[in-house]
Amino acid sequence: MVHLARSLGTLLATGFVVLGAAACGNSSTVTSSDSSTTQVVVHTATSNSLVGKRFTSTSVDGAAIPGDGPLVITFPEEGRVSLTAGCNQHIGTVTVDPTRLTFGTLASTQMACPPPRDGADAWLADFTDKPLTWSLDGPELTLKDGPRTVVLIEGTDAAGLP
Repeated sequence: MVHLARSLGTLLATGFVVLGAAACGNSSTVTSSDSSTTQVVVHTATSNSLVGKRFTSTSVDGAAIPGDGPLVITFPEEGRVSLTAGCNQHIGTVTVDPTRLTFGTLASTQMACPPPRDGADAWLADFTDKPLTWSLDGPELTLKDGPRTVVLIEGTDAAGLP
């Protein structure tokens, strides 16, 4: 009877852990061959997967970046972002949800860029003025704002850049 109660308690506790993990993100459950050990692995897309990384655009589907960019996004620390689309540098806050990036007010340098790069800052402001849908697949970051999809690759030498 004690063994049955202990097994039932373990089963209920495991169920709560699995349900809790599922509520927080994607999860998978692994059970050992003797069915006595259950391990829950939780996979979530969080800001931690972006912190410390730099991404450079490799393609834009929709309105192109004036001067061909590229769009470069860096996530130097939790809640912070640095961006450029080929003209001025923009820095500020970012909220990272599992499927959305929401940018706060961005401060920027004030260089006067020659055409066609002179429109890059307006393009960037328009792109970041509403939450973006995002996904990360290995080194590839995809950002969508509705009509535009920007694919970026992780690393400082992406798209042949230094």
